[in-house]
Amino acid sequence: MRVAIIGAGISGLSLAYYLQRQGIAYDLFEAGSEVGGNMRTLRKNGYTFELGPNTLQMNEELLQLITELKLETELQPVTPRNNKRYVLHDGELHLVPSSPKSFLANSLFSKEDKYRILQERKQPPAQVENETVADFFERRFGVKQMDYLAAPMISGLYGGDPRQLLVNKAHPELKGLETEYGSVLEGMVQKKKRGVFQRAFSFRNGMSTLPQAIADKLISLHLNHKVEFITRIKGKFIISCASNGDHDNEEYDKLVLALPAHQAAELIEFTYPGMSAALQNINYPPMAVVHTVYNRAEVGHPLQGFGALHPWQEQSFTSGSIWTSSLFENRCRPHEVLITSYVGGTRFAEHAQLEERSLLEQVHQELCKTYQIKALAPVYQHLHVWQHALPQFDLYIEDAHHMAEVLEQDGLYIAANWYAGVSVPDCVSEAKAMATKINPRAVSRSIA
Repeated sequence: MRVAIIGAGISGLSLAYYLQRQGIAYDLFEAGSEVGGNMRTLRKNGYTFELGPNTLQMNEELLQLITELKLETELQPVTPRNNKRYVLHDGELHLVPSSPKSFLANSLFSKEDKYRILQERKQPPAQVENETVADFFERRFGVKQMDYLAAPMISGLYGGDPRQLLVNKAHPELKGLETEYGSVLEGMVQKKKRGVFQRAFSFRNGMSTLPQAIADKLISLHLNHKVEFITRIKGKFIISCASNGDHDNEEYDKLVLALPAHQAAELIEFTYPGMSAALQNINYPPMAVVHTVYNRAEVGHPLQGFGALHPWQEQSFTSGSIWTSSLFENRCRPHEVLITSYVGGTRFAEHAQLEERSLLEQVHQELCKTYQIKALAPVYQHLHVWQHALPQFDLYIEDAHHMAEVLEQDGLYIAANWYAGVSVPDCVSEAKAMATKINPRAVSRSIA
């Protein structure tokens, strides 16, 4: 059996790794010269910038993978002191409660709000068809809690609108807590007691450490190989690939698309037109990532925490910021601070499309106001715009999910964040499960 995998993001890399462990012949094609997809670390002018995810949350499959790759010494966890998260309310930063004690003392919610939140334990579970994240939170916690906790959290993770995202797709773990424990709060308490929730972490040399470590183990990774056409003849997939001006046609038994939806749609437009049309309906709003550096002495706020989320009611230019230099050492010089801000997403897509100078200036002005910064200009700023940032798990994605399941009977599989979930741990877990699905009789063995 031969398997073709198209796309060397974390999903495609992980799948190739697990297939290689099982002794399955594969070819992993990547159009570009680098691996990792959105997991991209940039080193520039002495700074370390993450263009994609800044931190990860550990799960069982990810921990096992990191251990097998011998990356344990490269882990860089966020300290408990800096794991505090804030939310902007009426122009002021408020600490997001992380325990019953901090919740009762918190200034973000009134006594009435706190009483309503505590009543969540008494709300019976319910099955609501096509329930959105907003509907779920409003049903269980109340409107304000959705606006100032759920909405900014969703904006930070998906760049999305909680009134459009489906809870069972975007946050199935929340629905799972309600189903299993009868209460989201009770479920979170029980899982925290069992140590299920882990601290966030990165790697000493940035997020690119993980995809590069996987790539270094692969024997059939082909960079600068752009797949231009796919056909299916007599049960086989014929891959037409361009490399250094040459075109090669190879035959495979199984095909795995590890690509963003819009790229996958182009490749299968003639072979699977229905699936292609469904993929084109998946929404990817643009998102700008802005890294801003200041001298520590010019920043009035202590920046002791993870960062701050901005509810859309605040009408902020950014959806929030991560206080990167507080989380990890050596991302900037010792006398400086590095703040990573996010602009755009579903509700404010037009902000991400502004001219670079204007966008950077508006980020600077907002940071100055929020964090009491006296600097007339930053020491340094860097902008990266993802024109297609993250897939939105709304009603428009359901057809593609359903068709992906059906097409597995044809030997066509999906290993991508629009199917598995947007988090890196989800993609790794799905890749491991998919390797077994492709070859259920294989016995895994470690890669030396």
